[in-house]
Amino acid sequence: MFLFDDERLLEIGEAIGQSLQSRMAAIIYAMSVQSQHVHVVLGDTPASLGSVVKCVKDAARWHLRAGRPIWGEGYDKRFCYDETSLRARIKYVERHNVRMGWARRPWKFITPPFRPR
Repeated sequence: MFLFDDERLLEIGEAIGQSLQSRMAAIIYAMSVQSQHVHVVLGDTPASLGSVVKCVKDAARWHLRAGRPIWGEGYDKRFCYDETSLRARIKYVERHNVRMGWARRPWKFITPPFRPR
């Protein structure tokens, strides 16, 4: 199993976020990078989910120069069709960052979809 080095999680997140923005024109509402997985909440995009996932995986692998596959097969996807579910998903992802001792939105590219309550 490939694990991301805890000291590099923020820089890996930066690489993933920059790639999503430049290659997919993605609007990123929330993101968390953990040693074994990544959570990303994106705004509506014309790109296919498979293309978005490939972008995330390629960005991390390229940034790390791992020289070997670092991801397993498949991924979990959840669509948010209303404000309540979107807020819940964002909160879930942000909670991972807080547990790491980071800000809820540790990268500048994260764009909250709502004004704070």
